Amino acid sequence: MAAPQAPAFSPALAQALTAVDSPSGDFLQDVRNRDELAGMLTHFDTLGRAVAAAFNARDIEGGGWTHTIQPAYWGNVTVRHRDGMHFFFRHDGRTRKGTAGRRLKVETGYPHGYCGWRAEPITVSMDRAPDAIAADVLRRLMPAYKDTLHEGLEEAHRSEARRRARVELNRLIEQIVPGIHGIGGTRPGDTPDRDTSFWSGRDHVPEGQFALPVGGRVTLSRDASEVEVRFCHVPPALALELLDYLRRRGVVTGQAVALESAPRVIAGELAPRGPAGRDSGPGGDLLFAGAGRVNGGGRSMSMERA
Repeated sequence: MAAPQAPAFSPALAQALTAVDSPSGDFLQDVRNRDELAGMLTHFDTLGRAVAAAFNARDIEGGGWTHTIQPAYWGNVTVRHRDGMHFFFRHDGRTRKGTAGRRLKVETGYPHGYCGWRAEPITVSMDRAPDAIAADVLRRLMPAYKDTLHEGLEEAHRSEARRRARVELNRLIEQIVPGIHGIGGTRPGDTPDRDTSFWSGRDHVPEGQFALPVGGRVTLSRDASEVEVRFCHVPPALALELLDYLRRRGVVTGQAVALESAPRVIAGELAPRGPAGRDSGPGGDLLFAGAGRVNGGGRSMSMERA
């Protein structure tokens, strides 16, 4: 006897599932078995599809708007531009009563790692027509979004330039130092833009790596304009050779200058009061450095009691 066939998705639900981003098998099974989840997906698919169409009809940013849905058990849809600008619609108020439970929060998206100013989210009624929601987003949210997104995109461009500089410098270092690896023994190819690399000396060798006579570490600045190099377990003769090489390159050259030594003063210690021959008052030419408070005449109260 053949196994019973699972009921087919309705056309509206099948269309909504094409917008869901990588749904799991369990999620699809829940969609099939839970009418509330299926209805939520079709509602937000209709909303996202219509808002994207409204943006395209208005030629916002030259068109090219689409929508996607995250495979979640709460209502959401993202309306995204081909160049990365996007609006995220989320239903957070399912437990609230009345109209408060029928509002969507609309947030803006920025490049990964951006920490600057962002446009403040707004809320819209999920019962309004999609075209009216799109108009509300463009009027209330788009101006601040474009202002802050410009800064975010510039920062993303600078960040990418810094990342590429680290990748290139790491590539050159890998050609010089065999067996170099990232933190935790990660292979260079897994983290090409890393800021810190290691090579192992004889004391510790990660699995799959091999030891060199001298261990060390290389740390790059964010834009790879400076490098910190550390060596460990360096034999004295090699250390002298390295220092001499740096001297010949003009790195450690200069003239030795004697520094004036600062007086060593400890609280409670006897120290000369002033120039020789000056009347020191009771206690002679010595005073308790740092001990007692000073009266109006400039003498130590502790010395007067003495």
